Amino acid sequence: RGLRRGTPGSVACLVCGAVVTLAMVQVMFRDDRMVVSKLIPAGSMCASQDDMWDDRRALCQMGNTYAYAYLMRHDWVMCAPNMPGAKVLRGMQDKYGNFWYKSASRGDVRQFYNTCVPTCSDDRDTYHSSKKMCLVGNDVARVWLQGDGQSCAHGTAGAAAVRKASAKIGDGNLWYRPQETTRVRELYKSCQSTCAKGDSQVSLNSQQSLEHCEVRDPKALAFLRGDSGYVCDDASPGRSSLNMERGNSRHTRFWYPRSKGAKVEAWYTSCMKQGGFSERKKL
Repeated sequence: RGLRRGTPGSVACLVCGAVVTLAMVQVMFRDDRMVVSKLIPAGSMCASQDDMWDDRRALCQMGNTYAYAYLMRHDWVMCAPNMPGAKVLRGMQDKYGNFWYKSASRGDVRQFYNTCVPTCSDDRDTYHSSKKMCLVGNDVARVWLQGDGQSCAHGTAGAAAVRKASAKIGDGNLWYRPQETTRVRELYKSCQSTCAKGDSQVSLNSQQSLEHCEVRDPKALAFLRGDSGYVCDDASPGRSSLNMERGNSRHTRFWYPRSKGAKVEAWYTSCMKQGGFSERKKL
């Protein structure tokens, strides 16, 4: 009845109740990770410029991407496991997953940061710190991704990750973010080496399965048979993968293990007419 009449006392009670309710909601939904107003750039107080300084708690919050991924047990980065800085950070992890340390420990934390290195999907892949990317070195996947043959599963997240990162870099090479290591590794597992495009599977005798391939590429055959009008990269791993079965000049056969198909495919792209350009795109 008092509220309907709009008396001063009832209005005051209504306003007071609203303030109390708002305060309770703020307490219920407060999250330390979202209270960013107290975090300021680290300056010299912390181990890295990626870290932040909490001037209220006098603590540094870890912002190093690689160290964070390692401490959260992600598989795409490696750090030295028993460094004093790592122990400090593990001992000051909050319930939200943030890692903290005192300014006095910044030297130990910095040394730990310096041991962290991203890993790539394959021993043949290489990490380039200037791009913060892994370069695809898996022969079969590389040839397949460039559309030059070989066999890998279609529609994989790993292939999509490589194509997206490669388009962003735009230098003609194949790249992926270290964070995509697991997906790219799954792509690699799906890849199988085949004969180079146009080559045929052969058995060297009746007891062997079709585990070898015969060279059919016209430019490569011309070069191998001594035709001076053609040139190929004679130092390529694909060239050294070939074996020769001697006959007369026009019937000498060249073959290679099917497992070397990607290397031979890459070698074919180097073959061209003397004084001209290769008709097949280079890798």
